Amino acid sequence: MNFNTDTIDKLISNTFEIDCIEIILTQNVDNDPIVYAGPGTIKQNENGVLKLKLYCKINDIKKEMYHMFKHHTPGKIISDDNYFKLKAIDMSGVEWTSDNIRVTADVFWATSGRVIKARLREIETVEEKSKKADKNYLFVVLPGKYEIPCNAEVDLPNGGRRLSRSVFTTSNMELDLNKYENYLIINVNSKPEHLNKDASIKILEALNIILGKVAPPVVIKYTLQENSVLKIMSVPDSFSNKEFPAPFKHSAPEDIQSFSCFLEKYLMTVKNPYSDLYGFWHKVNRAWQADIENASLSVGVAIEGLLSSYFRELGLPDDEITKQAHDAKEKLNGLELGRRIKGRILSSINGVLNNSSPKGALYNLAQNGVFNKSIADQWVKLRNKSVHPDKLNEDPRAFQKYIDLIYSCIALFYILIFLIIKYEGKYLDYSEDGWPEKTFKPKLSDFYSHVN
Repeated sequence: MNFNTDTIDKLISNTFEIDCIEIILTQNVDNDPIVYAGPGTIKQNENGVLKLKLYCKINDIKKEMYHMFKHHTPGKIISDDNYFKLKAIDMSGVEWTSDNIRVTADVFWATSGRVIKARLREIETVEEKSKKADKNYLFVVLPGKYEIPCNAEVDLPNGGRRLSRSVFTTSNMELDLNKYENYLIINVNSKPEHLNKDASIKILEALNIILGKVAPPVVIKYTLQENSVLKIMSVPDSFSNKEFPAPFKHSAPEDIQSFSCFLEKYLMTVKNPYSDLYGFWHKVNRAWQADIENASLSVGVAIEGLLSSYFRELGLPDDEITKQAHDAKEKLNGLELGRRIKGRILSSINGVLNNSSPKGALYNLAQNGVFNKSIADQWVKLRNKSVHPDKLNEDPRAFQKYIDLIYSCIALFYILIFLIIKYEGKYLDYSEDGWPEKTFKPKLSDFYSHVN
């Protein structure tokens, strides 16, 4: 498929459609599946969701109606046999596929046929390549308005030029981000050993963190050595996407250094997509869509999660308390106590010996000079406050202190991410009034040997 300006404009304006000579929906069962087949259309609706419309004959009306209207147990995951897989052939002979399609009761019945409608999460087509290329490529279209550090110009139809591209090389990859009014195009190329599907996902994850928002692609194309995989996805315009405070500035040309450094460090350090690091950021971002109070609990928990996942060794008990715990166990074994109470005390001591304390890891970082101890104290206060009921009658001054706590913890959250990926560069310090721009370069000797 040729993604020229006209095709992309249709995708962005929710007017894209594919007419199909044949569409086949096959039930996810091994034996005697329900199959719907016939011509139809795949198109975006006005909200950006891909919709399927299929015209087919009625084969077994009793079986089909039973499946369509059968009862599902409330609170239980719907089983696989209630879903269908798609194979569609468009007017150019291109085959499109999709999985996990739910055929609902939103159908039209006639004497000998019916119209089936379904929602599609995405459609995919794979083109086998006749010969291997020297490089792999990634092409992505992100609908929406984005701020990027542009350092290259593009030619305009009227003969003028505009600074709207961000071009740089990082992690052995050449990246070219082109900003338009309502979308962003990403082009990446590199040798196959540096750019595969996992690396492509990680690029989008890192961009999400930098931009402070989840940027769901409407188009993503992997051009690999053996084949080319093209996906077109549903991107509902109702998707809540308020910007979470970004780790650093990313709109001016001079911000390109922080922008590219974060990408490089993320790609080098995060081994696989969907890591705990990105998962905690995503959780905080989604909570931010509700309001700042809901986000407070999520930020506090995310910090604890990062400490547990990546800084476990720093939270383990030191030699002094370990020795004291062993001494206590020996003395306890010689005492005449009830079995239950002795068991509880021993369990508590074993917890001291075996469990890592996120709070201990945090204060260990402060002691190493990564940040001031006061920012660790702020996290402790927020964790205590966020598990209590809302104070609906708080005065503005008290609420301002609460907001300051949250933003201090956002600063701490990013500092932990910087440490995990070994990022050094500019950042926004949300723990101080005015959110000044600073340089992050911790003076640590053997610290990174303790990071998981």
